[in-house]
Amino acid sequence: MRHQLSRREMRLKRIELLYRVVFEKPARFIASGFIVAIFLGASLLYTPLAQAKPVTFIDCLFIATSAGTVTGLSTIDIGTSFTLFGELVILALIQVGGLGFMTVALMLLSLLGKKIGLKQRILLQESLNLDGPGGTVRLVRNIVFTTIIVQAIGMLSLTVTLFQTGNYTFGDALYNGFFHAVSAFNNAGFALWPDNLMSFEQNTSFIVTIAVLLMIGGLGFTTIADITEKRTWKHLGLHSKIMILSLFIINGLAWMILLLTEWVSNEGSMFNRSLSEALHVTFFQAVTTRTAGFNSIDIATMAPVSIGLIIILMYIGAGAASTGSGIKVTTLAVILADMWAFIAGKKETVIMERTIDVFQIKKAYVVAISSFFFILLIATLTILTNNHLAATAILFETVSAFGTVGLSLGITADLNSLGKGFIMFMMLLGRVGSLTILFTVARQADRKIRYPKEKILIG
Repeated sequence: MRHQLSRREMRLKRIELLYRVVFEKPARFIASGFIVAIFLGASLLYTPLAQAKPVTFIDCLFIATSAGTVTGLSTIDIGTSFTLFGELVILALIQVGGLGFMTVALMLLSLLGKKIGLKQRILLQESLNLDGPGGTVRLVRNIVFTTIIVQAIGMLSLTVTLFQTGNYTFGDALYNGFFHAVSAFNNAGFALWPDNLMSFEQNTSFIVTIAVLLMIGGLGFTTIADITEKRTWKHLGLHSKIMILSLFIINGLAWMILLLTEWVSNEGSMFNRSLSEALHVTFFQAVTTRTAGFNSIDIATMAPVSIGLIIILMYIGAGAASTGSGIKVTTLAVILADMWAFIAGKKETVIMERTIDVFQIKKAYVVAISSFFFILLIATLTILTNNHLAATAILFETVSAFGTVGLSLGITADLNSLGKGFIMFMMLLGRVGSLTILFTVARQADRKIRYPKEKILIG
């Protein structure tokens, strides 16, 4: 009896240790939640019920990771490889990945009438990268309401557009409209057609609807909530103002540059096309490049300068607390403002008459630099283990995975198993954030020790 009791105690200690390792830190809990969701999705995709034709487990895992992290990179054509059940599994992963599994969990608890405790609020704070746990329940409700309304409107618009083409029955148009509205709003980039959205290159209604869904999803839920509550520019928070301005500035500049490099330049893919056709394509690619991953032309045919611009845009990404990834626009804004403050000899970093906290500035640099080093590390490892593929294409793929963009130069299916593993890691890192990954392994300092100061030579 005593021996059995000791074994039971040992089992309980193991469970307690597992709980502490996985759930004690919010960052570990968030990363673990995504991993569990991805493996569950991969297992479902591997079943005969989900497959229209045989798909290996590594490809199922890759698709599940890509869907769960709302990336859009794919080693196979999902439209012909999976059944309706399989496509719905992918869609569920996209929705959970876009909202964040903590948002979904709190939504379900709220619907069941359960009390949302402080621990759950802190987990949501970490998941959405918020400043504090206050107002999280109201934010969850706003997120769910916004998601349902925007996706429903997008679905209706896409359904009408597809049905009007005459190539789809109403039922098929409705399903395709639903799938692509969810994929677009969550910035996932998954499409049910082998050529992604290339067959809709000049369909203005379809392209604009997808682009609007992408931009709304990329703004971030906190920005959307701020806009709906305050409604005037004067009363908006600094974060919201930066996001709105970036939407017009970054997308506008990207559109103009892509038009020059793709239509004006003789190296561009649109050189021999009309201005109207070029405007359609470059507008859509300027919008989708930030985090979405849809493509209306073959990315591999674009000019080298355009490829370089796309890499930069994928690295920057969308907004914090959004369905997109990257280092985030606000991170870039803080770094640029701090650089200008240093050059101008100012003691404080100011954006729009608001002083940025020193901790936020440090965080911005850590996010940007750690993300850059992760990209270099994984790109190098992938190049070394996939030397049959072009290094530029692998770098592009790695940044695309980090930004959870989903654009590719056509090498995804040619990656070996190790290469797919590296890209899957980058997709997970991009979705949960480089800081979250680092926090899962870092040991936080418990003691406050101060050391003497000393200057070193910089620059």
